[in-house]
Amino acid sequence: MHRSKLEKLTDYVTGEAVAWLLKQNAPVSGASLANRLSAMAAKETNRDRQQALALALAEVRTELPSARAVAEPPRRSGSESVSAGAKKH
Repeated sequence: MHRSKLEKLTDYVTGEAVAWLLKQNAPVSGASLANRLSAMAAKETNRDRQQALALALAEVRTELPSARAVAEPPRRSGSESVSAGAKKH
């Protein structure tokens, strides 16, 4: 099976997030993983990694119910602004 560069990078950034949680002795859950991926995405400047982080976050939210309540990371473009309460149910 051939995986794309983006799929491989998505797995890599997910692993980075999990490794960070483990190193911090933080609980590893859908919510904590989504929070870490979101924090990573907010600081990332590399477009490929931004894309991979967005995909990883989407996958985590799809597969892990506790991750669905975590807010989207802020957009870096400045042209799109989402209010803090926009994602609340």
